[in-house]
Amino acid sequence: MKFDKEILEDQQAKITVELESSLLEEYKAKAARKISSKTKIAGFRPGKAPLDVVKRLYGDEAIEEEAIELLVNEVYQKLLKEAKVNPAALGKLEKIESKDPPKFIFMIPLEPEVNLGDYKFIRMDYSPEKASEEDVDKVLHQLQLNYSTAAPVDREARNGDLVDLKINASISNPEKGESPDVLKESPYQMILGEENTIEEKFPFSGFEELILGLKKDEEKDFLHNYPDDSPYEKLKGKEVQFHINVQGIRELKKPELNDEFAKNLGNDKSFADFRESIKSEINASKLHEYDHKYMDELIDKIISVSQIKYPPQVFEEEKNRVLANFEQNLASQNMDLDTYLKMNQLDKDKFLEEDIFAAAKHQLEQYLVLEEIRKAEKIELEKEELEKEYSKSFSEIQANTDIQKLRRQFTAQGLANRVMLQAANRLMNRRVEERLKEIGTGSFQKNQENIELKDTPEIKIQEK
Repeated sequence: MKFDKEILEDQQAKITVELESSLLEEYKAKAARKISSKTKIAGFRPGKAPLDVVKRLYGDEAIEEEAIELLVNEVYQKLLKEAKVNPAALGKLEKIESKDPPKFIFMIPLEPEVNLGDYKFIRMDYSPEKASEEDVDKVLHQLQLNYSTAAPVDREARNGDLVDLKINASISNPEKGESPDVLKESPYQMILGEENTIEEKFPFSGFEELILGLKKDEEKDFLHNYPDDSPYEKLKGKEVQFHINVQGIRELKKPELNDEFAKNLGNDKSFADFRESIKSEINASKLHEYDHKYMDELIDKIISVSQIKYPPQVFEEEKNRVLANFEQNLASQNMDLDTYLKMNQLDKDKFLEEDIFAAAKHQLEQYLVLEEIRKAEKIELEKEELEKEYSKSFSEIQANTDIQKLRRQFTAQGLANRVMLQAANRLMNRRVEERLKEIGTGSFQKNQENIELKDTPEIKIQEK
């Protein structure tokens, strides 16, 4: 067996292998036996019909195809060993260069390669934001609203009132083939004067000012022109005709923020302590969000100074995984991809390329870089911490998942292995991210310098 190996830029090995001519004839006999073993040939036991008989019944082409498949399967494994190739996925027969002598071209995806740049010298300021008193006030105010009582009133709507509306809305000049309907007898409830937490108030900023002063059963018509940068894709640059009907007005009575309020929420604390606990929760949430963003940006900086190679097959698998997860999330909302694209007026090819596949590339490169940093930093897990993380993971699964359903899907050992793998991955990711944060902030280098100073023997100079 003679072969020529070429490593391509897309992290694949192109291997051309040439075999002895007699080998194909040998495998034709094997192919004939295989074909005859699957079919009944009169006068012969299964697999015992001679080559010329099988040729007469099935033809040279069928035997040759089967022979090449048998030959390729056997040669491929030997070729990997001799060519010293470690495939990342199953290779494929790219081309049959010739049959006499047998000459095949294989394309084999190689394991991804990551050449980390000077990641240890990358620095990023780490300064998470603390919760302000205003942040705490907003949470308390929302709790007040959640526990308010509402009483119907026979007067005009004022700030602080809970108003029930029925809204109809249609595009004034729809394009050809475009449905004018935006909202049809749509119920909507709002508290007038309350700050909206989303970027764009529904149905537009300033809407509630048109409701102030109206009474129950009153109706109102008005126009609104949506800007070209509106978050509502269908309404960008459109004039919309609104018709609203006030269904009811209720005055909210908010509870006082005191010790009793804190206890009613199940807290055995004073209101001051309750306020501090809210502040701690906000701080934890802000820190978690900041850490996620910090780590994302830090890893992207490392990617920018690194060389990352992976074969198209690995990228294809990641694209399929990301798309499958996205479709699974849509399914949990009783929606499929086509419906999602239609609702958001998105072109499928453009959406897949710019959103799904771009996300897949980003996630794949981040994973490869993190794995290479784990190796470079020699980060390993201790048995005790892994067992602790496993117990924590299993407790979370029992609390948040239908454990009986899982036990029907997996054996006891299978479920344990699954939980252990998840625990190990989560713990390892945490360890790597902790090390990266130390590197990014410079604290790891300082610690190493301190260790080196401690390990340096003290040199005493004797005065003459």
